Amino acid sequence: MLESLLPALLIIAIALLFLCVRLFWGKRFPKTHVDSSPHLARRGIHCARTQDREARTPSPHRVAERRKDSPR
Repeated sequence: MLESLLPALLIIAIALLFLCVRLFWGKRFPKTHVDSSPHLARRGIHCARTQDREARTPSPHRVAERRKDSPR
């Protein structure tokens, strides 16, 4: 069991080392939020919070509803 555990731990340690090098001495950490992607913004895709806010705003094209108790 030790023969298989040692190489697995070594591979994980090397992967973590490469991630730390990329994070600390590389470029900025990549932004993964939907609103920070220009490609998704061009397609009109936003995060759930923004889409919910847009859905809650009243539409200027809505039709006024009639009340049930008003005479016709």
